[in-house]
Amino acid sequence: MIVVAIIGVLASIAIPQYQNYTARAQVSEALNVLSGVKSELGERYAMEGSFGQDNSLGDESLVSHTQYIQSIDYYAAEGGEGVDIGIRMRNEAPVSQAIRNTRFRIEVRASEGAITWRCMPAEQQPMGDQYLPGSCRS
Repeated sequence: MIVVAIIGVLASIAIPQYQNYTARAQVSEALNVLSGVKSELGERYAMEGSFGQDNSLGDESLVSHTQYIQSIDYYAAEGGEGVDIGIRMRNEAPVSQAIRNTRFRIEVRASEGAITWRCMPAEQQPMGDQYLPGSCRS
């Protein structure tokens, strides 16, 4: 009887932790899909001095590289000094229930020749901070 109680207590702790871990891993994969975009934007800024004025990444096939992303939105900031990239997670399995149909964004800014990347929950349908990778949490 004691063994059953111990297993019950361990399961009640382990299962939620595993679900959080799974959600964070799915968000990390979504961020890894954008690694090609990072180098493309860095090259564009180095060559042209800006990230461009259009609202397109020029590679809509990024979404097909992962089973977790529903859509990626790209917005040029005013003055060409940065861009915002919004990522929406799918609203179906295999995406973890905790992050379905939530959004996070990446702000890319250039200042004095350096490019900074910052990720955070989006303003609309925000993803919980606990599901963002450690480098994204403030």
